[in-house]
Amino acid sequence: MENTINNGANENIFYIGIDVGSTTVKIAALDKDDNLCYSKYLRHNADLYKTLQNMCEEMRENFSDSNLSVSITGSGGMSVSEKLNLTFVQEVIAGCKAVEKHIPGVDVIIELGGEDAKITFYKGGVDQRMNGICAGGTGAFIDQMAILLNTYAKG
Repeated sequence: MENTINNGANENIFYIGIDVGSTTVKIAALDKDDNLCYSKYLRHNADLYKTLQNMCEEMRENFSDSNLSVSITGSGGMSVSEKLNLTFVQEVIAGCKAVEKHIPGVDVIIELGGEDAKITFYKGGVDQRMNGICAGGTGAFIDQMAILLNTYAKG
């Protein structure tokens, strides 16, 4: 299932992916040849819908005369997808599909989110694991340690 927003102006189509995480919102737009045409990454500071609205309004300026195919993922993505009637793709599935397509032959994927960590092993069959109880070693933990050390997580 795919949500397509057809503005009818031309045949340009862009594939929009929105990742709503526990601490951030990410948007990426790919053209029909999988070229990255737009991306944005912002912390939502617990104001998820306002952040998403601002990001979408900014993105709309770049794609006002285009057809858009939109999917959403992430830990906060399901509720947003239901509210906005968008296709939801579970985040581990989305990540695996992207890696399989763009980086074939990978043996392991490790993804650190804001509040969880996920690992997918491909060697000897697919095996996926996730730490859903503790935020240790994830983005939130790294942020907290950076604050304690009076520095920035990015550094």
